[in-house]
Amino acid sequence: MRASVLIFINMLVMAWISVLPPICGISVAADDQVQSETPDFTKFSLEELKNVEIISASKRPGNVWDAASAVYVITKEQIRRSGATSIPEVLRLSPGVHVARISATEWAVNIRGLNNQFAENLLVLMDGRSVYTHVFSGVFWDVQDTVIEDIERIEVVRGPGAALWGSNAVNGVINIITKNAHETQGGKAVALVGNEEQIASLRYGGTLGRQTSYRAYGKFFNRGDLNSVAGGLEDATGNPQSSDNWRSGRAGFRLDTAPVNDVPVAGANTFNLQGEAYRNRYNKEFERRSILFPTAPTGQGLQKDDSEASGFYLLGRWQHTLSPASQTALQFYFDHGEKDYDPASGKVNTADLDFQHDLTVAKNHDIVWGLQYRFISDEFRNSPNFSMDPQDLNQNLWSAFIQDQIHLAPDLLTLTLGSKFEHNEFTGLEIQPSLRLMYTPYRQLALWTAVSRAVRVPSRLELHGRISDQFLLPVVDPNVPVVVNVQGNADLDSEKLTAYEFGLRLMPTQSLWFDTALFYNDYDDLIGLEQISGTPPTGPYDLAYANNATGRAYGVEIAADWQVMPNWRLAGTYTYLNTQIDKNLVADPNIAELVSRGVNPRNVVSIRSYLNVTPQIDFDAALRFVGSLPERNIDSYTNMDVRLAWRPFPKLELSLVGQNLLEEGHAEFSTLEVQRSVYGKIDWHF
Repeated sequence: MRASVLIFINMLVMAWISVLPPICGISVAADDQVQSETPDFTKFSLEELKNVEIISASKRPGNVWDAASAVYVITKEQIRRSGATSIPEVLRLSPGVHVARISATEWAVNIRGLNNQFAENLLVLMDGRSVYTHVFSGVFWDVQDTVIEDIERIEVVRGPGAALWGSNAVNGVINIITKNAHETQGGKAVALVGNEEQIASLRYGGTLGRQTSYRAYGKFFNRGDLNSVAGGLEDATGNPQSSDNWRSGRAGFRLDTAPVNDVPVAGANTFNLQGEAYRNRYNKEFERRSILFPTAPTGQGLQKDDSEASGFYLLGRWQHTLSPASQTALQFYFDHGEKDYDPASGKVNTADLDFQHDLTVAKNHDIVWGLQYRFISDEFRNSPNFSMDPQDLNQNLWSAFIQDQIHLAPDLLTLTLGSKFEHNEFTGLEIQPSLRLMYTPYRQLALWTAVSRAVRVPSRLELHGRISDQFLLPVVDPNVPVVVNVQGNADLDSEKLTAYEFGLRLMPTQSLWFDTALFYNDYDDLIGLEQISGTPPTGPYDLAYANNATGRAYGVEIAADWQVMPNWRLAGTYTYLNTQIDKNLVADPNIAELVSRGVNPRNVVSIRSYLNVTPQIDFDAALRFVGSLPERNIDSYTNMDVRLAWRPFPKLELSLVGQNLLEEGHAEFSTLEVQRSVYGKIDWHF
């Protein structure tokens, strides 16, 4: 750790020296030489940045400073300068988000909770379309991809968002928002080549008349291979085995219309239509891990597998302005996905219709309300180790919400009351209220507090699944596998959370900004496994899901920005998280060690430096420390990423990026190592 800090300090000293020529009066090229499509956020003051728009916190446009929630907006410029090549990697920029890579195709991503491959308490949206899967209660991050350069921003709401977004928005909401087609005119070609991945994308945008713009795009990438740490996968000669590699192709479009002169007068309409189709292929050679028991040593040995995922979606949104104080929005999307799960496969169709109306009443009431209907149809192809009963199922979800933002004292005190009323076919009616209070006694200080309730509806696997697997238990017999059978429980109730939050935003000077959030989460009726039968210690063991656990989590999240100089900014984040489950999920100690609800590091720290050496040259660096995961035998690690970019022409950017530079490889969540990587990138806007 000490060596890492010294390297980072030396890097900053070099960056400081590089700033001296412009300070001493040496002229540089004019600002208009910077690539026009990616304005440099270091030119904006922190005062302007705190007014960055966010929608996810209130379902209506607002700014970060006034949000009575723990929010963070990852801007398009932060994404560009991070050097990240996937959405999970971009999410590392936000405080409170734990991102750990499992394999070449899988990540564990969560907020304020125990992390695992399927973080069941986190709702993820793309342009307002839910990508949360009801199959395992989580997100398949390998499927959630797009052209990174077309992302406008990523809004991260830490803490319950169920009063607006409904069940499963328990620990947080992540909304990935892509750019309006009006902002992506002309052509753009991106090529990235490195020792770990190769990516190519092509996009073209144009206009159809005065008010309509479009873009069409395609993307292909190849990612892999991760190697195992000592004791993991090895071939006959003792060399590390490749885990898997991942090839993906996708193509899509977006169409946007806007009112004349972009003025939303009464009667004005705004339309958006977008869609995408994708296909992923995975070539795996691996030691198979169970979905239910990710920490368990398997008795299956090395296996080879070729699997695929494919799908498409279509989303349309119509916004109508009734008056300057009243707007409506109607959104519809259809999503189709097919995926080879381990050890089965299936397909899911989702149709969603959402209506929303926001209006201002008596000048001090900002009201937003809405209605939603969702239809989910799934079909599974069972295998000897996996089955769903029923194999096919149709679900209907109805919901309504209302929220009133009451300005008790203009520019001083605001009270927000709201609730979601949702009915599903498994747990019935769910009511998820929220109360939030915002106090801004000074222009440079904002205080907020909140009390919220949220629920997570059981997944299809927990309700209707059945899995049979074999494991080696070294404490019993290292050579004879034990059979474990797990069955669903159709009588499960929802998991429940009551959350208490407090936040502070402080801007002591025009160049320094702090954003802090403290929270305490109280969980009830958590879904775990209970033992039905078994013959200790050799088994077989029969387990079933049950609402048999409670828990709590508390912590603090801090984000800070410091405009050191006009062309140099430092950004830092710190997260402390303590999560505890109060009950053992399985009584038999021989089998209890196999069961894991997930893990999280206690401490995560990051420091990022953004330096404009000249208007044509960027030098960016990041240092990140992540605490250990003793439950998975994962050590703490410190990483450094460095990016150097040069724009020889206004619309051409060349960059060189090094990632995980401090060590050859490190484990983040499994026996597979994330390795040091270097890539070069060409970004041409024509």
